[in-house]
Amino acid sequence: MPDKNQLPPLNWLRSFEACARLGSYTAAADELNLTQPAVSHQIRLLEAYLGRKLFLRDGRRKKLSETGHDYIFFVREAFDILRVGSKTLLEPNRGSELTLRVNMAFALFWLIPRLDDLYKKYPWITLNILPHISDIDLGPSNFEIEIINSINFSPNDYRPLREEYFFPVVSPKIIGTDVLDRLHLFDTTSMTPNWDAWFNSGFTGPQPSAVNYSSTVVVSLTAAINGIGLALAHTSIFEVASAAGQLVRPYPGQLKMRERYFISLIPEAHYTPASRTFMEWLEEQIS
Repeated sequence: MPDKNQLPPLNWLRSFEACARLGSYTAAADELNLTQPAVSHQIRLLEAYLGRKLFLRDGRRKKLSETGHDYIFFVREAFDILRVGSKTLLEPNRGSELTLRVNMAFALFWLIPRLDDLYKKYPWITLNILPHISDIDLGPSNFEIEIINSINFSPNDYRPLREEYFFPVVSPKIIGTDVLDRLHLFDTTSMTPNWDAWFNSGFTGPQPSAVNYSSTVVVSLTAAINGIGLALAHTSIFEVASAAGQLVRPYPGQLKMRERYFISLIPEAHYTPASRTFMEWLEEQIS
């Protein structure tokens, strides 16, 4: 009986992974530059080692058994770790460099003001930041981590960061003046929170008037920071701007947003030092 504390040979695992992916001993043999009997023999040895059948016959194809389905997850994850580890050694900056594709407002109002803390704690890390205005139809890009603002994404692909609430904000220099009730209203067309929702909420607020629209919340918040008007901010964006003395909430109350920020990592990024460090730091900042 094999020692269960020892790992099965790598060649057995490679044959198993290739056959699981391709559905055929012959196709796996061609990919691995082996004979079909050699692949079949290695899989039989692996099944004997585990004491479980990994494949079932489905016509001319090989179909994973229930045990095979469970086991392939661990095998592929182990291969991913080995692949990333090898790249880290072969590419000098692979382990310390991280490319983020980030929602523009999140990058400007949440991430950038906090980067000093990240770099003080982890001076070895290098970030490449790719901001985007729209979270719709982003298309492919070369990044490891992505942060978007959206109503809903598959939990298998994107993980929500936190609940978000929205409310009116204004420059603190406006508070206590008679200008507040005469300010222009600014809003964005790219998010569901809007002034109509606020006016219909029953909360105190400015007098309804014409709304100046922009395609991104960055424009409306910049207008508010410069004392030009009232804008609608949400929790993550407001926290840093408030701490910096740029924005205040002139009226009580808040409404829950339909949107939230979601984060996603490409599979190969899960195990790099930079991605692990950034994700841990992000969790600390949000909690």
